[in-house]
Amino acid sequence: MKNVLIAVTFLALAGSALAQKTYNHASEYQVAVLDESTRVGTGTDATLGKTQTDAKLDGGGQAFHFLHTDHGNYRVEAPVNKGMSFVAAMAAPQGTTPVTYHNKWFLDNVPAGTNVLFAARCGKPNKKHPNDVVRCEFWFPDPDSTSHEYRTLGDFTVYLVGDGSNTQKTANALCGTGKLNPETEKKICSAASTAPAEEAAQ
Repeated sequence: MKNVLIAVTFLALAGSALAQKTYNHASEYQVAVLDESTRVGTGTDATLGKTQTDAKLDGGGQAFHFLHTDHGNYRVEAPVNKGMSFVAAMAAPQGTTPVTYHNKWFLDNVPAGTNVLFAARCGKPNKKHPNDVVRCEFWFPDPDSTSHEYRTLGDFTVYLVGDGSNTQKTANALCGTGKLNPETEKKICSAASTAPAEEAAQ
C-alpha cells in the first residue's frame, strides 16, 4: 500500500511539472507584425508537407516571412528539416549543390497584419557599416504546444536614418526634362515644387 501511495504521488508530481513546463525563451519574447509571407524558388530549396497530399499541393522553393518592429525588420526562413537535408547532402554527387529541405509550419497560415511572438538573437553589426544586414537565430512558440518552440534562422535590417531628401533631389533633377512620363512627373514634381514654399513659410 505504501509503495502504491509513493507511486501515485510521484506520478502526480511529474504530471504537475509537465503541465507547468513552458517555452524556454518566453522571457525574451518580443512582438512583431507579420508584413508578408512569400515563397521563393531558389533552385536548391524544397518545402516538405506534413502529408503526401500536402507536399503535392506545395509549389516548392522556400518560405520567407517578413516581420516589422519599431527598431527594424526581420526576415525569417522556414525551419530546416535537418534529417532530410543531411540525407540529401550525403547523396548529392560531388560538385553539385544538395537540396535543403524546409518544413511547413504555423506561420505559413498566419495572415498579414497579425501580431507574432518571437525571440531573436542576432549578430553584432559592423562598426563601420552599422546599417548592414546581420544574421539571426529565432525561436517561435508553437501555438499547438505549451512547451515546444520552432527554432530557425534569418536576418535583421535596422531602420536607416534619413529624411528621404536624397530621393527627392534625384526627382528634382529629372523634373522638366521630358524624361519622366506625365503621370509620374505630376506626382513627384508637384511635391518638389511645394517643398521650398513650405520651408519659406516656416
